[in-house]
Amino acid sequence: MSVISFPRRVDTRRPPTRRAPSTRPASHRTEAPRRSVATKRWRATSSSRKSVTIVVLALMLSLAGSMFEANRQIEIHTLQSRLLQEQSMYAVQVGSLTNLSAPSQIATKAGALHLVDPTSVAQVPSTSLDAPLPLPKFLGYAPATSRTIR
Repeated sequence: MSVISFPRRVDTRRPPTRRAPSTRPASHRTEAPRRSVATKRWRATSSSRKSVTIVVLALMLSLAGSMFEANRQIEIHTLQSRLLQEQSMYAVQVGSLTNLSAPSQIATKAGALHLVDPTSVAQVPSTSLDAPLPLPKFLGYAPATSRTIR
């Protein structure tokens, strides 16, 4: 572990000297700053008046904070109601678009346009995944030979 020491700062300024009291007459003195007047006035008031002033200021601050908080609560309520309205409109749109893309709707519309022969949807029977599938049957000419082996 090493110890690093920094060079000390040398202050080249002169130390402040005290001035001799002024010999001016009292009539030429300047007016006291306003802050000291306010401080003297505050110290001169009674303690009951000070306490009432502090309580009134605290109540005013509390009232202002409550008003600000109430305003924020109203804004939050407005935003929540708008959000619920937008969510319900979205749900209605999703429902209507889902109904348009349902398989029965697609088959019905395709049958009306003569794109398919049947006008109803037939349910394909379910089968086990372990059951072997039969060889495919080709209608017409098939140049490729079957690669499945039984």
